[in-house]
Amino acid sequence: MKKRAFTMAEVLITLGIIGIVAAMTLPTVINNIQDKQFRTMFKKQFSIISQAFQMVYLDDGEEIQFEDWHEMIYYICKIGTKLNAEQSGLKCDEISQMTPDDAFEYHIDTKFHWHDDEKWYNAKKLPMKSNSGYRYMTFYLPDGAWINFNCYRYVFVDVNGAKNPNTVGRDIFYFLLPRNSASPNFFDTSPHTTTVNGCQGGEYATRLTRDNYQDDCLNGTGWGCSPMYILD
Repeated sequence: MKKRAFTMAEVLITLGIIGIVAAMTLPTVINNIQDKQFRTMFKKQFSIISQAFQMVYLDDGEEIQFEDWHEMIYYICKIGTKLNAEQSGLKCDEISQMTPDDAFEYHIDTKFHWHDDEKWYNAKKLPMKSNSGYRYMTFYLPDGAWINFNCYRYVFVDVNGAKNPNTVGRDIFYFLLPRNSASPNFFDTSPHTTTVNGCQGGEYATRLTRDNYQDDCLNGTGWGCSPMYILD
């Protein structure tokens, strides 16, 4: 009896099919693994920054001022010190010595800042912008994360800094530093703080509530993933 075996053509066709299936599925598998890592890194940063803010809050309490962007830098620098930031767009040593007629704009290091406009994206692949006045209120942490203090008490976190994908809901997240509380959160009742990236406005801003953040994470801009990954 003759033994039956695959022909060379059949083997090549089978390998080709396997290669096509692998090419189609591997990126999804890799992205899923990365996303789990990013979520873990965000939870870590949320905890670290929360602890730093709580320490500053215990020192300054109700005096913490984030409504005036020229005043908020003093408290941002205090938080940055607690974070043991390696580099910052703010020269905090100089800022601590500022006189009333001085301005923090003269005490920045332009090498260290949040992402350039249209060099980061939301989950819909829309290139993003943020208000340039807050660009240098950024700290580079030893583990590679970037922390940006933005308007209306928002904090942006890119868990792996300049590295890709630089996308909201994947490696870029947010939370809020609340009024009269030492516990950061994601929602506030004031008109301004219901909109993420509200200072930039327009298509670059997203209005989030306790009712729509899950849908935004799954089907929208990706900002809703921040509360979803921490609260759910």
